[in-house]
Amino acid sequence: MDKNLIRKTVLRQRRALPAPSKSLAESLMLQFLQNWEVFKNASAVHIFLSTKDETETRPLIELCWNSEKKTGVPVVLPDSFILGHTEIKSFKDLKSGAYGILEPIPEQRISMVPEMFDLVIVPGVAFDRQGGRLGHGKGYYDRFLEQTSAFRLGLAFDCQLIDKVPVELHDVPMHAILTESGIVEINS
Repeated sequence: MDKNLIRKTVLRQRRALPAPSKSLAESLMLQFLQNWEVFKNASAVHIFLSTKDETETRPLIELCWNSEKKTGVPVVLPDSFILGHTEIKSFKDLKSGAYGILEPIPEQRISMVPEMFDLVIVPGVAFDRQGGRLGHGKGYYDRFLEQTSAFRLGLAFDCQLIDKVPVELHDVPMHAILTESGIVEINS
């Protein structure tokens, strides 16, 4: 299957998830993350601010805050395909940024660099059990992940875990995937 067909198919499945199922899945993911040694040992976590159909990340961000972890979120730098990173301490000062994704307003940004993170929780359209990840095709996360040695954790619903993601040389693999069924560790 080609990447665009996989994107359409998986995004349709993700959008079709009933709200109660989605909510239960997200609470299970939160429990798995909270009890996971990699998360417990991380002092700085990078996590995305979710869009409507993605796994809701606000509870995960709150877990980071409650666990006294420095928490960073991405900011799309204008006129580029590069992610900046800023600490997030509150949901109060968010506004819609590039692609309609929420990000902290410029006055509230505290810059962070990729080397600071121990754990990066990565969005994606589809993942596989070999660590393959299919994003939206712009390469923002692949460029960012090349700059950090942090543990890379894909975040997805079970319906986003497929047999094989077509990968290219520039695609950065995940170390593990978190779904409502648990954490799939990738054996490299």
